[in-house]
Amino acid sequence: MNDFFQLQEPLTDGGIRSVNFFNGRLLAGRDLTREQEARREAERRLGRALGDGVASGLDVSVDIDTSTAQAPVLKVKAGLALNRYGQTLNLAGDTRVALTRKLDAASDGGCVFAACLPIGGGTYVAGAGVYLLTLAPAQTSEGRAQSNGLDPGNVRCNNDATVEALQFRLLAIKPERYADLDPASPRFRNRLAYRCFGIEARAQALADPWRDDPAGYGLIDTLRAEGGALGDYDVPLALLYWTAAGLQFIDAWAVRRRLLGPDALSAFAFSARARRLIEAEAMCAQFQMQLGELLAASATPASLHVRDAIQYLPPFGLVPLQNGALRGFGDAAFFDGIPRRPLPGSGQTTPFIDARMLGALREQALTYAPTDVDAQEFVWVYRPWQTVQAMSQGRLVQPLLVFASGLVPDLVLARFDMARFDFSNFAEPDAF
Repeated sequence: MNDFFQLQEPLTDGGIRSVNFFNGRLLAGRDLTREQEARREAERRLGRALGDGVASGLDVSVDIDTSTAQAPVLKVKAGLALNRYGQTLNLAGDTRVALTRKLDAASDGGCVFAACLPIGGGTYVAGAGVYLLTLAPAQTSEGRAQSNGLDPGNVRCNNDATVEALQFRLLAIKPERYADLDPASPRFRNRLAYRCFGIEARAQALADPWRDDPAGYGLIDTLRAEGGALGDYDVPLALLYWTAAGLQFIDAWAVRRRLLGPDALSAFAFSARARRLIEAEAMCAQFQMQLGELLAASATPASLHVRDAIQYLPPFGLVPLQNGALRGFGDAAFFDGIPRRPLPGSGQTTPFIDARMLGALREQALTYAPTDVDAQEFVWVYRPWQTVQAMSQGRLVQPLLVFASGLVPDLVLARFDMARFDFSNFAEPDAF
């Protein structure tokens, strides 16, 4: 027997088998079930081609109206996600999710697949620790269908509809996964997020990228590889730190990712992995969310030093500055202890950048690595000249600092064609 196929010879292994309908064929319930499974398999294959992750919505926040320290309640916005098996998980409307429950969740048929473990029953009270909130498929049934030729008093299969539903799952992360991180440190959230990004494994691979560039890295990959509660049916939505005092933070972007499809260049992982770009986007979103929460929680944000709460800066970020009634951070205080270009006190002011270039700067910066502030790596810091001009005209605007990884080529060039002389770099207004 030949162990190879001829050209144009049908290869049936893995093919989708649909029921062939024709007049006169006798049909049973099993035949229609086969047809439904063929349709589901086709949809799953399309889903796997699109990739796994969050397609839209599914933002997670505390429901301030009903949540308490002892019984937190989350609000999850409507949205759509795909898991690694290509299943679409559609949350039709904004939903409140209680993190504690005393009774088993109602369920007729458990999960769609055996690998999708149901949440354990009984009294459930979370202790201090880190938890992962995920969205996963579930299955239940609705109504009763009329039947013929069956004993009405002994029928268990006459459900009218099978509902492909959803379930939220709260998975505890073993403390040994973050035992070297101090939960009492203001940096705990940032360092835990970058453990999810796999910053340690990525940095270690730099010494020998030809041979050492793991396909899987980061805390979420580790949890999946353990073969425990987190499976390929789950889509991570948020990372939670919960203590006896209640929820300390919800960090969605530490684990949330947009759709990541199969990469045809995966054999050249170091130089061509699409995953790195998606993670860079998540790093930027994680930073902006945490920065907004720091701003809201501080009575004197203008005196805050970012390195007190953050060890890793994303490759690109926006920092709002204090301006009268507009709350913000302080220019000098925010980057205190972090090398920046140009150096403060060198006689140079923070250089200008055209705000119309910010999108291009962001896209370029996303291809670079984050910045470890403890390594004394510098970052580029710029001021959009449009906001400075608006302030000089007496308009109330929110001034900004824009930073980018020091690995990005410097954008401070003498530009006199599209920039005004008053807000150009390396030129004085009276020089012409």
